[in-house]
Amino acid sequence: MPLSLLSESDELPLSWTRTALATPRVQRVRLPLSGFTWLAYATVPANGHFSAFHHEHDQHARLLLRGCPAGLAQRLARAGWETVRVGIEGVIDLTGESLHRRTVRKMARAAARFGSVHEIPWSPTAVARLRWLACEARHGQRPQLRYLFRTTFEPETRLFVFIDRDGDWQGAVLLTQPSPTAAVTELMLRRPHAPAGVMEAIFATAGHQLRSEGCQTLSLNEAPFRHLEPHLRPLEWLITLAGRQMAAVYDADGLYRFKAKFAPYWRPVYLCARPRLPLLALVDLFTVSGCLELAASGFNRRQAA
Repeated sequence: MPLSLLSESDELPLSWTRTALATPRVQRVRLPLSGFTWLAYATVPANGHFSAFHHEHDQHARLLLRGCPAGLAQRLARAGWETVRVGIEGVIDLTGESLHRRTVRKMARAAARFGSVHEIPWSPTAVARLRWLACEARHGQRPQLRYLFRTTFEPETRLFVFIDRDGDWQGAVLLTQPSPTAAVTELMLRRPHAPAGVMEAIFATAGHQLRSEGCQTLSLNEAPFRHLEPHLRPLEWLITLAGRQMAAVYDADGLYRFKAKFAPYWRPVYLCARPRLPLLALVDLFTVSGCLELAASGFNRRQAA
């Protein structure tokens, strides 16, 4: 299946975005056991044409994409890819009332007593400061997940930060904007002792700013290991079971509850592989993405206790 389907589609996998680049910039990850090439995320030309990119990857028999929306997954399935549900994506309708909900407004007002939210322009200083915040944030000293979403402030991303009265960064949200009408949450950070409501305040401000620019939706990204339907295929059940074993170190339920606070609409997220998704590729993903290190850190803490 030619990856030209991606350039022809309005939909992109999560963490893929479009800018005015002349040539695509792709985060490729070689999976050592299965031999797959994981196209973790990419910045592609806004005109939708990236023939050199998909020609190059047409030469690879084994490719893997995560974060695919249902429409894209269906197109890939028709072209011979295997598609597997791995979670759900929460999407805020910026033209609706999600950001005006009583619980969101109450928390945002509480945080406003301690500071305010600002969009930060890209600069090397801002890149370094976001990296510092990541170390300061809750769970910042644990092994970190890799390649599942963007973690670095790049010129094609947008950064909204809650800054307290002393000028310190207390929380941040990093966004990509794959189209003028859609934005996607990449990274959410909050210092352990930040004022209550910091994250609600950031999302409220970012959402209002995006809406004023004509953006219609803000994706809260994936809530992994959750599904809209109870009936899972064996591989989907296995992935979900493995993910839920990480509850001690990765609070997927807490992440879901926070995102649900904004009353988003939910849609399934797929992992797509060509030609098929073998178990070795799942082992690769679990290892290369840092999930194995994270799970091991939780086991070691339990043993030490």
